[in-house]
Amino acid sequence: MVITAEFFGMILLVASAAALGLSLVIDVGRVSAEQARLLMLERQIDKRKVALKDWTTRTGQLRADLVTLEARHTEFTGRRHKALTEMRAIEFNQNELVHEVGDGPTGFWTQLAVTPAFAKTERQDIIFSRQIWDYRNVAHVWAATGDQAGALLAATFPARSGVQPTQVLPLALAPDGTPVSPPAAPVSTANGAAR
Repeated sequence: MVITAEFFGMILLVASAAALGLSLVIDVGRVSAEQARLLMLERQIDKRKVALKDWTTRTGQLRADLVTLEARHTEFTGRRHKALTEMRAIEFNQNELVHEVGDGPTGFWTQLAVTPAFAKTERQDIIFSRQIWDYRNVAHVWAATGDQAGALLAATFPARSGVQPTQVLPLALAPDGTPVSPPAAPVSTANGAAR
């Protein structure tokens, strides 16, 4: 069989068309694969955007909860401090230490208060322990007259002790549970001399 130029050209044309078709099919396949990959990446991006939005919402909610909890903590800390202060005031007003002085026929009453210099008073000069002076202290003085009661108080609680009596009243006129403000500065060491 003799191959003519026309026949050869025809075979060449058919082979070229087949190669071109195959090339187009391969390119279309690549484009389709890239589009599928692009679509998959867009879906992943969308999922991540939704997840980011969800995390942002949850983070905002947690931040708001944290601010609320911090406010509640501050409120409860304030309440605790107030309760402790009130407990201390109640304890101070309900606990009354009574010092009995003298052995006379008549009873007198005085409240014992610490001086502003009490915190600097030497330990050996403090009567009893520093802690008892954090509470309400009163003295029942038994003497014949108010002047003798004052003298007994001055001898029992000298000025160097940091304790001073208030006005001396007959025991019958003593106030009943009068609230007294606590000392300005709490005192911390515990040692004192016995009466």
